[in-house]
Amino acid sequence: MNVVSERQLLKDHRLAAKKWLGQNLLINKGYLNRIVLASHIHPGEHIVEIGAGLGSLTEALLNAGAHVTAIEIDAGFFRVLEEKFQSQSCVEIIHGDALKYDFRSLARRLGRLRVVANLPYSVSSRLLFRFVELRDVIQSAHVLLQREVARRLVADVGAKDYGILTVLLGITAQVNAAFDIPPAAFFPAPAVYSTFVSIAFPDAPIYPIPDSSLLVRLVKHAFRSRRKTLRNNLADADVLGCSTDVIKRAAHACSIDLGRRAETLSPEEFAHFAQQIALARTPS
Repeated sequence: MNVVSERQLLKDHRLAAKKWLGQNLLINKGYLNRIVLASHIHPGEHIVEIGAGLGSLTEALLNAGAHVTAIEIDAGFFRVLEEKFQSQSCVEIIHGDALKYDFRSLARRLGRLRVVANLPYSVSSRLLFRFVELRDVIQSAHVLLQREVARRLVADVGAKDYGILTVLLGITAQVNAAFDIPPAAFFPAPAVYSTFVSIAFPDAPIYPIPDSSLLVRLVKHAFRSRRKTLRNNLADADVLGCSTDVIKRAAHACSIDLGRRAETLSPEEFAHFAQQIALARTPS
């Protein structure tokens, strides 16, 4: 499908890409095929696509032999997808919000999930947090992101882009920023470059996680104000379900100076810190 047919589909169905939903449709066949190739699709396997748009990536996945479950929130796009793939038994089209969708139920039916998607820009970070939360039922996510978001996922410790998602994915996943895609490959063309990123969640986290909720709260509050120290950002220890004394003992146990800023801690240090807090707040 090219930009002419995309425009015609939108016109025929009286639709328009919605900026507030981050709808920038990838229409360059070369890049679509490159995404499928980089996602290592095996014929017959089930792939989940989020934000299927008008179905260009869906078609490329089908051509590679995949069975596709496509989730689309936009009612107009959903109708186009239903019409377009109504005769294809290898496609399941779901009208729903991926931020609220029950992926665990889908995984019970299909097994551990593989996601391949051009994520809507407006909710890409929130979806990445969902992937981390659902890592036990998501095997991998091969996704297209705004380049600035992709840079956060692979940033070095101490870098400007290093932050909450860098740490959480650094603890739970293996991340590879593979290649960039220019605005001209999309319709409508966004104002920024995009980056294709592969995220693989191993069966067991890279570092032990005794309490996932505690880990997320620790990292989020540690980065609450980047200019402040851990001591200041974690002063409200109640959010971690413990006292400041517990935080001090845990920091001492893993040799973390609370005078440091969050951006100076590696994912491994955060994992050990969360582990020690969980141990220190557990009655002996």
